[in-house]
Amino acid sequence: MTATPVAITVTGHAERAFKPNRCTVMLRVAFDGATHEEAADPAAETVAGLTKMITALHEDKAGPVVRWTMDQVHHSRRRPYHRDGKKRPWNYQSTATLTATFRDHQAVAVFVDDAADLEGVDVGRLRWTMTKKARAKRLAQVRDLAVQDALAKARGYTMSLGCTTIHVVALADPGMLGIRNQPDRGRPPARHYATDMVGDAPESLDSADERPVTALEPERLVIRADVEARFEAS
Repeated sequence: MTATPVAITVTGHAERAFKPNRCTVMLRVAFDGATHEEAADPAAETVAGLTKMITALHEDKAGPVVRWTMDQVHHSRRRPYHRDGKKRPWNYQSTATLTATFRDHQAVAVFVDDAADLEGVDVGRLRWTMTKKARAKRLAQVRDLAVQDALAKARGYTMSLGCTTIHVVALADPGMLGIRNQPDRGRPPARHYATDMVGDAPESLDSADERPVTALEPERLVIRADVEARFEAS
């Protein structure tokens, strides 16, 4: 048994996966035409339809959409390439991007299916996230687990030394206690993972109109925490 106090310095680590509580749907509207009007008119009509759909879900404070954005419609033109250098007629294009952030994941599936039915609409990436309040709560839980991990390590060392008592001297964020050469856990996962829409996702029936609705299963968000701790065992 060690007669004098022994300093034990350890790191603690924890990570857990949690369900997201926000989903941002990214949409793109694009039309081509031989004239400016052939591209611009249907683009404006589709953007108006999407705007109406989104605002209907956003106007109610308890609605599924918490915020949304729309970029202005952009108009451009280009001449298609001709290998012999001949001038081809202009090709006109009108595009716009919209995003809608949902608090209700079930509403996301219905909206995505409805939006995809509109001509010229491409449903892009679905970004699953977490609000600051929810993330702070989850991070506190994971940080507590990291502290428990450090304490478990210190107790293990204490037993190995034949000591009977242990008390904490310092607890800090990574790097604050001068610990170097952190154990290699591979590439650390991002705090927030995002997923794209899966084309072959299973479908379920909407009871309102018996219409198949794409079933979405959001990717869980991984939150990790590391701490450094110093103990004295005797």
